Amino acid sequence: MVAPIVGICRFSFLGRGDWRAFSGIPRGSAAEAAAIERSRAALYDDARLRFRFHSFKRLTLASLRAQTDPDFHFLVLSSPALPRLWQERLRALCQTLPQARLVLSDAADVGTALAPVLAELARPAGPAIQFRLDDDDCLCGDYVARLARAARIMQDQRGFAFSLPRALVVTHYQGGGPGHYECSLPFHAAGAAARLSQPHRSVFAFGHYALMRRFPAMLDHGAIGSLQLKFQGHDSRMVAAVPGSGLSPLDEPGFRELLARDFPFLDPSCLSGLMAFRDSAG
Repeated sequence: MVAPIVGICRFSFLGRGDWRAFSGIPRGSAAEAAAIERSRAALYDDARLRFRFHSFKRLTLASLRAQTDPDFHFLVLSSPALPRLWQERLRALCQTLPQARLVLSDAADVGTALAPVLAELARPAGPAIQFRLDDDDCLCGDYVARLARAARIMQDQRGFAFSLPRALVVTHYQGGGPGHYECSLPFHAAGAAARLSQPHRSVFAFGHYALMRRFPAMLDHGAIGSLQLKFQGHDSRMVAAVPGSGLSPLDEPGFRELLARDFPFLDPSCLSGLMAFRDSAG
């Protein structure tokens, strides 16, 4: 019996995770409580939520709907603290994808929130093959098929990790125009996947770059595996094509050619619309 493939998206989850807001902060400390309150204010800002719903619908869900292999689950983890109106909108969006399941949890951290659902999905075939995907990123249309093929190749391994290192990246920062890049960086976050030996443990238990150091790892360079947005306000360092970044600048015609070739399910006006939406949201 083949283990289930389970994608996970943290959508404005109010709890501890691998975000910069919690870096170096001890668990259970007053500093952690303060970080959670700062996260609450940032996560549930109306302008941010409007943009994230827009990108989740136009990019994330569009790419999952386009998968050539539909045999997967997709968990969308959020919190009861998400304002009720947005909860209902998120539930409605999730219902447009048959594989999606909305998980609302008031657990203190991502791992605790996901543990019971992952344990449930693991029965009877064993630990799930998990992949992570942010709500402003999307995957190539045969991502699940490629991950399933990797799982068959690695089936004798107790655990393994998988990455499609090639990606397209679009940046849009305040005071500047859009930047377009091709990325080649093993185990960037979008689509980083692993099968862990403990059924209840989530892929977020490890930093995505740490997966290739902790498990036998397989890289698939055969496709541009993801499209990632790095717009003003994203929760990571500012992106630039510097040594070690894995980024190579693309001119706009070259970028559009790759986008049309590898992400044909995206409306060509989608990205410019998202940029305009982000600018109007402030």
